[in-house]
Amino acid sequence: MEANWSILALLVLLTGIAVYVGRVWFKRWFNPLSVYSALWGFCLFNYELRLIQYYPISTAAWMYIAAAWVTLYLGAATVLLAGPRIKQRRPVRLGVDLNRLKKGVLILSVIGAAGVIGQVIAVTRSFGSPMAAIFLNPGDIYNARISNELSGLPYAGTFLLAACTLAGAHVAKSGKFTFATLLPIVLVGVQLAFLMGRGALGIAAILFLVTALHTPRDPGAKAPRWQLIAGVVLVATILGGVFALVSAIRGLGVNYPGNTPALDRISEYVPVAPSLYSNFSATPVAFSMYLSTPEANKHGFWGMYTFAPVLRLLSKFGFPTGVPPYEEDYWTPVPMNTSTYLKNLYSDFGPAGILFFPFILGAAATLLILRVKTKPRLLDLVILANIYVLIVFSFSYNFMLSGDWYIAALASALAAVAVEYRSVVGIERHVPHLARLKPNV
Repeated sequence: MEANWSILALLVLLTGIAVYVGRVWFKRWFNPLSVYSALWGFCLFNYELRLIQYYPISTAAWMYIAAAWVTLYLGAATVLLAGPRIKQRRPVRLGVDLNRLKKGVLILSVIGAAGVIGQVIAVTRSFGSPMAAIFLNPGDIYNARISNELSGLPYAGTFLLAACTLAGAHVAKSGKFTFATLLPIVLVGVQLAFLMGRGALGIAAILFLVTALHTPRDPGAKAPRWQLIAGVVLVATILGGVFALVSAIRGLGVNYPGNTPALDRISEYVPVAPSLYSNFSATPVAFSMYLSTPEANKHGFWGMYTFAPVLRLLSKFGFPTGVPPYEEDYWTPVPMNTSTYLKNLYSDFGPAGILFFPFILGAAATLLILRVKTKPRLLDLVILANIYVLIVFSFSYNFMLSGDWYIAALASALAAVAVEYRSVVGIERHVPHLARLKPNV
């Protein structure tokens, strides 16, 4: 089946309108609604290109996709209409001490570094020289990781994601990159090179970018523009370089069922093209296949994926709440075990979940953005960043089923509270009469 250009044009038009509506509502291009629309529009556009001969998306799946899209906007609109009008008369600033914020980044980075060291030791024990293993045994490292055969320090490396969240706020507030703000980015790259993983690169980039773009810059923070540009280029080079390295040497499959001659020709120049293309096109098809399964809503129990890390923890104490580490495969014909967050919501809560969860997601993100615009707090920023992670990965799966998300969100929230508290204590200690005031933190 060839691409239907009229459908492609309609998708581009509707996606463009949705992105622009988000721009108008939030008065900035980078906002949760525009990001969601751009990613889902891109994913559906790729599906309609038919570079892989996918099974058709069912009418029911299209309706659920549209319903979730609309209710996300309705959640945002509810807060925008019900909330107070913003009348910004003076610039706002994030009322935390930069030195204490830097200490927070460094402490989280040190904890995460322990996880990286544990991972390097585990690779060394299994494959010998770690540097040689990366290039000689990348597939074996990847298989050992997904089989839980590499025993490092569980979840310690996740603290690097929390460090990236605070690092973005530090860059925005200070107006410059420093060793402390680059350290967690570098460590994430090293960790994933030894894990043969790519997903956390995107998470680190999202968390860093969201806090960097939403944190108001201090009026007195001045740094040469070239320093900021150089820092951004360096971060992009680190994350992009590790992504390219892992993609090139991990041995990603390219001969998928349903490959078209056009995709085969592209893969001659970009060997990982089929893998990347299927990542951004097959998940809605898998959702459709899930809905067409007679026992589609019998694969789990209430809240199974949304609260998976908590339920797995309870299962260790004897509760019957075990959740498998990976979801079941659906053949699109490319085998996929991720089927958009809509599949997880449907499995957890039925059709109501597809309506209410996006509504809550849109409302929560909008409320936090309004708070940051009027009285920014570090806690609000880190929660907003983690909500963005759910929005960005929604085309793939509900990221709440990952323990990494819960731990990174909790660690960054606790660090934010500690930094804010220490900043207030520092102000009161040096200027006692300000203790009676309510600081902007």
